[in-house]
Amino acid sequence: MPYLHLPSTLLGIALVAAACAGDIQTTAPTATATPATTSPVTTSPVTTSPTGTPTILDWEATLIGGGTINGGDLAGHDTLFWFWAPT
Repeated sequence: MPYLHLPSTLLGIALVAAACAGDIQTTAPTATATPATTSPVTTSPVTTSPTGTPTILDWEATLIGGGTINGGDLAGHDTLFWFWAPT
């Protein structure tokens, strides 16, 4: 029975090696023309709510464990949202 593990191990190694291999480019890359002029980037002004909070942060959500989170409290802070929560 120990000899049965060798073929399956080799197959597993071959599959991992094939998955890690990069794409092989068989044709020469083609050059693409870029426009000589580019349009300027326009930005819209940040609008604020009556409370002074940017409009995009003017929201409130209920937390799973109870309580609420206010988007305005996040203004000026780097924030990472984790949408998956174990139950």
